[in-house]
Amino acid sequence: MKTYCNEFLKKYLCNDWIMDVLKTQMDNTRGGQEKNVRYNKWLYEMDNKRMIYADVYGDLLKNKTSIRPKVIDVGGGYTSLTHILASNCEYTLLDFLAHGGDDEVKECVNKRNMKWINMDWNEAVTEKDYDIVIANDIFPHVDQRMEMFIDKFLPICKEIRLIITYYNNPKYYATKRIDDPEIMTFLSWDGEITGIKLKKYYDRLINTSLDQIDKMKNEFSSIYKNGRQVSYVRIKGDIR
Repeated sequence: MKTYCNEFLKKYLCNDWIMDVLKTQMDNTRGGQEKNVRYNKWLYEMDNKRMIYADVYGDLLKNKTSIRPKVIDVGGGYTSLTHILASNCEYTLLDFLAHGGDDEVKECVNKRNMKWINMDWNEAVTEKDYDIVIANDIFPHVDQRMEMFIDKFLPICKEIRLIITYYNNPKYYATKRIDDPEIMTFLSWDGEITGIKLKKYYDRLINTSLDQIDKMKNEFSSIYKNGRQVSYVRIKGDIR
């Protein structure tokens, strides 16, 4: 488990290699037209997202072997680096692309033989033998069904990689249901609640101590302007 702080960011920026690869790819794909796709724009403009991307996807981007790991990326969106992931892996994107990029993903599917499942992850029928399942910055802030997600994918993978986001300073939103006019108040999870949920999977967590989990509730430093806390968690799946 790794909880991000500004010291980690400072160290990463000594060699911002994701930016180097991103610039090269953007010159080679669609003439850089995809720069304004929101996922891609975030990655291009935000050094904290590039640092996290390096941790989660770095080994896949650098894979030059003939062995292509089978990967499903939940909510991963489209970036210029999607082409590399699709070349280096048996890559499936499971995402309804709320932030756009449909045309770019379709082109990548045609050119790189990747798969795209355009629906909510809980409704999707997936394959049964993934090496790696990725959910980058989805749970529990955007989607509080974190336990449901973990329980769905543990039996069909070797490893789950989660970037989890939470707020130790209360963060809430007035929201409106899309299936009803009811207005609800949505309170983001804090580190204590997130930690309690993670402890359910403690025997599966890779390089994570109970002390690290307990400290989540006391972490207030942030690498984001909105003050959210971010941790990287890896979980062993059932497949060996």
